[in-house]
Amino acid sequence: METLEIANQTTAAASKRMMDALISIGAGRIVENALSKVIRFQLDKYRNSIDQINREMEKFETTYKMSSEQFYLKFESGELGDDEDFFEWSGLYENVRLYKKRIEDLDPLVNE
Repeated sequence: METLEIANQTTAAASKRMMDALISIGAGRIVENALSKVIRFQLDKYRNSIDQINREMEKFETTYKMSSEQFYLKFESGELGDDEDFFEWSGLYENVRLYKKRIEDLDPLVNE
């Protein structure tokens, strides 16, 4: 974990130096446009992934007659056991939550 944090800090520092250099030569608007495109692309990927995952989770919801949110609360509290389906469903649900959080964090950057 510590190695990952160091790598992230190194990447962030390098990115900041590059951004500062580009801005100092007057390329700030170009950088802003490029970053907006990258963020929009990533947002589209997250939204498409959520749609795909939701289709996969519908199968579990139909089979077990509960919403994914209800399932997750019961699974996390230990009410449902260790069925293989439950671990898969849980992983899918956690991915949706992660992607929604990332959308929540990134969306304001391109909609200011």
